[in-house]
Amino acid sequence: MLKHLVAFGIAVCACLCGWAFEKIAFIDGSDYPHVFDIENAAGTERIVDRVLETGADVVLWRTHSGAMPRYRSAQEDLDRMVWPVDKRRSSRSTLINGWVTLWGNSPDQLEVVRELCSKRPQVRKWGLHMLLEEAHWQFMYLGAWNLEHPQFWCRKHDGTAQMYHSSFAYPEVLKHRLSIVKELIGYGPDMIYVDTCRNGGYFLANEYVKPYLDRWAKLYPGEPVSSDPYDPRWVSIASEGRYRYFKGIRRLIDASGKKIPLLVGVDSVCATDADRTTTAVGVDWRRYVNEGIVDGVVVASIAVDPSDALGSMERYFRRVMDFVNGRCKVYFPIMAYNFSTQRPGYGQISKWAGVSVAEGLRLQMEIAVRCGAAGIVMECVDPDNYPERDQKVIRDFVAAANGGEK
Repeated sequence: MLKHLVAFGIAVCACLCGWAFEKIAFIDGSDYPHVFDIENAAGTERIVDRVLETGADVVLWRTHSGAMPRYRSAQEDLDRMVWPVDKRRSSRSTLINGWVTLWGNSPDQLEVVRELCSKRPQVRKWGLHMLLEEAHWQFMYLGAWNLEHPQFWCRKHDGTAQMYHSSFAYPEVLKHRLSIVKELIGYGPDMIYVDTCRNGGYFLANEYVKPYLDRWAKLYPGEPVSSDPYDPRWVSIASEGRYRYFKGIRRLIDASGKKIPLLVGVDSVCATDADRTTTAVGVDWRRYVNEGIVDGVVVASIAVDPSDALGSMERYFRRVMDFVNGRCKVYFPIMAYNFSTQRPGYGQISKWAGVSVAEGLRLQMEIAVRCGAAGIVMECVDPDNYPERDQKVIRDFVAAANGGEK
């Protein structure tokens, strides 16, 4: 009886608030090569249909692996890409003959996904899951442009070059990266999400490059540059490149004449203001909200207190909601992966709460609705997570939240 009353209350809330509870799925097609042939349209279709089993109604497709596009990009010389992905070294080390090349003779994945989503009534929106930067498989995912411009590589405090990242401090890098964004806007996405969590070590600790060092010298003459990347003075200086990048994305979207919501990810939301996204990655999402640069904030993970898992999860999420205060949408994380105590998945949170996974999953979605979230984000819907049991919990709950509409 209690569950029915909760479902009824959620449905009433949804109707009164006038919003549909969105279910966003982040999809990394390259996690499926041991299951489907990801280089043809049929394989991509099977991935999309697998993802939709979760009840997702928004599909956000991964566009890159670090600097390597997964589509036919005119901004990268794909024939000269270093380290094409050997399928024998792909996910789970499964033996698959040949090479993964999501360009060239392969169909353009983004065009395929767009077409597939347009034919599925369940999908209300399709869009792009862009990366701030991702190079955690550094020996594979180095782009040609990056390798040809070593003068823009990031550097550590001791001067060591970080060849897998180019710094946003340089106008040339910003121009190149925004040209890629413009190219992606041309696909006509309904939504763009910039993932700040996948960054492959793209932290302010690697931003000791000349433009920022010169800025430090101007602001703090005679004082050695702080070796602490969390020093608020350094964070303020080295975050400017990211800020200009997001402003540039906003300008490109506005210039396109299309209404494309821009979402930014926030990682490890916790009891203080010192979330990892702001202090370590240098993406000051609060500033972006204040200036109207973004249309949505994706709480990608919450660093919950294990002794009060659900209570702290709600408190920390409400801190984000209170700050945003209706100025843009906010999305709640339902993450299958359990990365760490700082980024726990719904299974671990349920365990800390002392309830079954199904019950914990339901309770976490109740928190999302109770706090006024625009919906949930599922990261990432790979073949081995979000099992059928959990899919049903999500589908049934969201059907209630949307007044019975699945």
